[in-house]
Amino acid sequence: MQKLYKQFVELVTKLKGNYKPDEFFVARLRLTFYYSITVVIILASSSFALYNTILANLSRSIGEKEFDLDISQALITNARDILLDRFLTINLIIIFFIVILGYLLTYETLKPIKSNMEKQKRFIADASHELRTPIAVIISLLEVNLDNKKLDFAGAKETLEDALNEMREFSKLSNNLLDISKYDMPIQIKYETIDIGELVKSIVDKNKNLAKEKEISIETKLENKALVKGNKMELGRVFYNILDNAIKYTPENGAIFISDKITSGKYVLTVRDTGTGISKDIIDKIYDSFFRGDVARNTTGAGLGLTLSKKIIENHKGSISIKSQVDKGTSVTISLPAQVGLPISS
Repeated sequence: MQKLYKQFVELVTKLKGNYKPDEFFVARLRLTFYYSITVVIILASSSFALYNTILANLSRSIGEKEFDLDISQALITNARDILLDRFLTINLIIIFFIVILGYLLTYETLKPIKSNMEKQKRFIADASHELRTPIAVIISLLEVNLDNKKLDFAGAKETLEDALNEMREFSKLSNNLLDISKYDMPIQIKYETIDIGELVKSIVDKNKNLAKEKEISIETKLENKALVKGNKMELGRVFYNILDNAIKYTPENGAIFISDKITSGKYVLTVRDTGTGISKDIIDKIYDSFFRGDVARNTTGAGLGLTLSKKIIENHKGSISIKSQVDKGTSVTISLPAQVGLPISS
């Protein structure tokens, strides 16, 4: 069977001329081949059984007519030849269309796999590039200063501080990459009952000083009490990232509005800013790993925050959506299943 498959691949490759088959093409051929072989076996078995049944019934009918033995034999022989010819012709036509249909169907079958493979390759390439950057900066920084004969203690200390900052960025990036890969596979995370409103308030309080530095006002309207089953650290990470982005991309003297509501048994948090906004042509790409818009390229970070946030929220059986207009601002909405209608403690 394996030899037959190799001959099949060689034949198709020759028909393609100078085309160099990729993994996706070979996978399509493999699926088409085994699918076609399975159908051929089923078709041959059913055709053989039908062929024998028709001949047996025909022989019985001719025998009942009491024809001459030579005539009976001639009728059966002619009938056998005609049946065999018809069955072979019909089966070959069916097999031809099955192979074509099988090849077309394998494209749709393997399309999601191909898409995931391309994303994985792009992720690895982007990750390699992002990891290489801080390493190259650290090496360059240390080499230049080691060659500096006039380097004093103050200069050496500054060099070490710069190298340490780069290592922190490197560590942060590495941890984000590990977290993203963690959420790409089935995992078990320890969940607890969380007062989601209090968690959001605590994240807002931690970011007020950062907003104050840019003279950005944060207006909160968090009036709903709800409990969410989830991981406090992971959800806090999402809220922090969303608010951090709002502060980062909102110009001085801007404003951020945070509100919540309860709808259909879900806790819905909205963070709206008056920042630079996101253009329509890239808003569908903002969840892609390492993707950063033109404005974002002037800020720190590797473009993994929203990717990770989306995975965390989806892992909590929630959803995240973003609406934005250039120069008017961005609105991020997070929805999480929650236990609602709880009394508000004083």
